[in-house]
Amino acid sequence: MPRNLAVAVVLSLMPLLVMACAQSVTQSQPDRAAQQGAAAGSGVTMLIGAQKLPPAPPPAPSATPPPKRTTPASYYEPVGPFFFYVETLTANEIPNKYGFAPTVACIQSGVFKRGMKIVVRFEVLDTKTGKRVTDKDGANIKMVLPHGEEVIARWTIRGSVAALPDSAWMWDTSWDIPPDYPVGALDYRIVVTTKDGRTGTFTPPIQKTPTADTRVRIID
Repeated sequence: MPRNLAVAVVLSLMPLLVMACAQSVTQSQPDRAAQQGAAAGSGVTMLIGAQKLPPAPPPAPSATPPPKRTTPASYYEPVGPFFFYVETLTANEIPNKYGFAPTVACIQSGVFKRGMKIVVRFEVLDTKTGKRVTDKDGANIKMVLPHGEEVIARWTIRGSVAALPDSAWMWDTSWDIPPDYPVGALDYRIVVTTKDGRTGTFTPPIQKTPTADTRVRIID
């Protein structure tokens, strides 16, 4: 094929290629819009996600360095009379008394929507005996909520009915968050009282900065 003719053929096809590319881009936009609309219309709010952010700017130079942090003396004192391991997580797929069920069941979380069930699962170790506090010790163990409600803990196997024989046994409490409950931090605590009158209280440790707060939070 003569060179001039070949160039003429390529030039004649370029408008068609450009139109095809533009049509492909245009068709992808309704697809994305349809996906977003489906998520918005499903009534499901995603609590876990990620987004890519630009690199943070370097910190501005400070004329005076921040003061050196000093560890409180209480951190060097003996732990007693009890040691706690505590975790908060979403409930199973069964709707609670308000008709709500989590989108992801039995996963550790520190953020809960109004209406959801919050599960608090924990172990208690007696520092005097070096043993776990179990149902055989006759201790009174409860979760106390900010508004004064108390929920008695139960000794149960992790996973309940669907648990495997080698699943761990722990203390467990749960609470259905009212749909109109105030949003914000949930400052709960766990109180243990043994038969011999010894008492211990667990208050979740807090990490607070101008932009972060590690306390369990309730959102709308």
